[in-house]
Amino acid sequence: MVFGASVPGLRHTRNQVPCEDACVHAVFPDCSIVAVADGLSSAGNGKAGAETGTRACVDAASALTCKDGMNPGDIIREAMSAGRSAIQALAERENAPLASYGTTMLLAYVSHAGVWCGHIGDGAAVCVRGDDVSILSAPGSSEYANETAVLTASDWETYLRVSSGSPGTLLLATDGCQGAVIRRENGKYSPYLPFVLPLVHSLYRFVDEERDVAAAIRDLLSSERMQALSSDDMTLAVVLSLPGESVS
Repeated sequence: MVFGASVPGLRHTRNQVPCEDACVHAVFPDCSIVAVADGLSSAGNGKAGAETGTRACVDAASALTCKDGMNPGDIIREAMSAGRSAIQALAERENAPLASYGTTMLLAYVSHAGVWCGHIGDGAAVCVRGDDVSILSAPGSSEYANETAVLTASDWETYLRVSSGSPGTLLLATDGCQGAVIRRENGKYSPYLPFVLPLVHSLYRFVDEERDVAAAIRDLLSSERMQALSSDDMTLAVVLSLPGESVS
């Protein structure tokens, strides 16, 4: 099961600017594919870049899962390339600079065999196994302050990081809410357990109670406490699996 939501940050709310994050997922009997992205406000067309990129990445990864001999790491790399190509095609149709569609990208493939994540830019991916929480992918480093790598960069492949881990519940967050999921101390990132564990336990309970989990995530992101973390847009996607069931 996959649930996710995107909400505008305080800066966008004040300026009446739509949320420029995006979240797309696809569910199959044996795996789930999820993409979240943060379109750069400074780029001009970041919202379109995030929306086009996430949809193209998930569509490409979905098609590649049907091919024999494709491992998840290769699927993620090819899907990322397809996402960039889709954004480039959009830029050409709109006669706009490719750089104006700047967006980060987190693309995850989750199955009973494990979890895989492709990552360009900031944001974070965290995996939960019982009460054990680990970072699958941390925010990428930048050469300059207040700068992040983007899928539209000419050398985007040098920024792509592909990581993998054991099966578990997966959380993907854009940088607006990554401060709730991970914390940095002494130059090193670590999962923020007081947020992650209660959240995951609550979401499983909501599933049992047949509540609207996506709405619960949206309400959480819109809460005063979460909005105080950052003025940026917020996206949180969660892949849950129930005992004895496929990840779906």
